[in-house]
Amino acid sequence: MSQLRLRITLNKGKRGISLDKLEKIIEELRKFLASMGDDMELTEPASWVGVDFKNSSLEFTSEYPYDVGSERLTVFNDAIVMLARSEFPQFLSPSTSEHFFEVANFLDEGETADVAVFGQDDSTVPLEISRRTATLARFIDVLPYREAVGSVQGKIHSLYKESKPPHFMLRELSTDNLIKCLYPDSEYPAIVKALEVKEQVLHIHGRIRTDTRGRSIHHLNVDHILLADPYSIDDVDKFLRTGKTQ
Repeated sequence: MSQLRLRITLNKGKRGISLDKLEKIIEELRKFLASMGDDMELTEPASWVGVDFKNSSLEFTSEYPYDVGSERLTVFNDAIVMLARSEFPQFLSPSTSEHFFEVANFLDEGETADVAVFGQDDSTVPLEISRRTATLARFIDVLPYREAVGSVQGKIHSLYKESKPPHFMLRELSTDNLIKCLYPDSEYPAIVKALEVKEQVLHIHGRIRTDTRGRSIHHLNVDHILLADPYSIDDVDKFLRTGKTQ
């Protein structure tokens, strides 16, 4: 078993930190960790504690007090690494990511803060954040991407049920492009059923994120899958009215 831990160093190289700044950062950090706990479906997601304080710059570890499995440890660590790179992890809600970037936004201009996550063997992955982390993330999230609710039609090209998050690649009928579709567990039975028929066409509904630079779909967060009824030769004949008497 493992523990989720996030090491933070603020006001590097200085003595102490203003209480006003400390209050804002800690409050936003608390919201971020609690929200992340909800996303990861942790027991008592808001029960994080501060430990291992160091007397210099403000340095401490936020620790989740319950043991977790290696899978959740990997998800947590991967999310922190992505956030520190100004990326929005698709397995976190947008509000969770925003809380993290708000922590970075409270840093002074030109200031950096160290963060680190811990592996199962207590090895650390050192990272660094600054105001630029938040600025870049919000720029990427707004431009060039756009989000809208809609649907696409296509056939399953490949399935990645063990990935985090699970997804499949859909070969879209109208463009022949591959679209990454992130699906909830509730839609897995529909995917299994679709795979039973080689040429099964699906209607996929959800929130579509579009890359406006390439005018292509970046990914789709699925909320519903509908299997299209197969067509027969009789259906085609009826459609073309080939059997109509003249």
